[in-house]
Amino acid sequence: MNSNLRGNWCIHYCERVDPTKWYTMKSQNIDDILMPAKTYDEVFKFAKYRDAWNFAKGLINDGALPRYDAQVRRVCRARGDAFYLSGN
Repeated sequence: MNSNLRGNWCIHYCERVDPTKWYTMKSQNIDDILMPAKTYDEVFKFAKYRDAWNFAKGLINDGALPRYDAQVRRVCRARGDAFYLSGN
């Protein structure tokens, strides 16, 4: 799985134990823990919605007790290093 510099789809996720704190995915560690992005350049971007959805589906359907809830969102650049997520 590679990030695409020209992509515009990202994974917006939260841990199921705390559904009030949502993050944007930066990377996934070897032990399947997702890391949050702080700047637009750090966001893991997918070129195709279908690829992003397949990744999110894997997070949602991960075993009997999934760790994350996830959505696919469009990521947009704001001023400086900031970014925002728009609706699909």
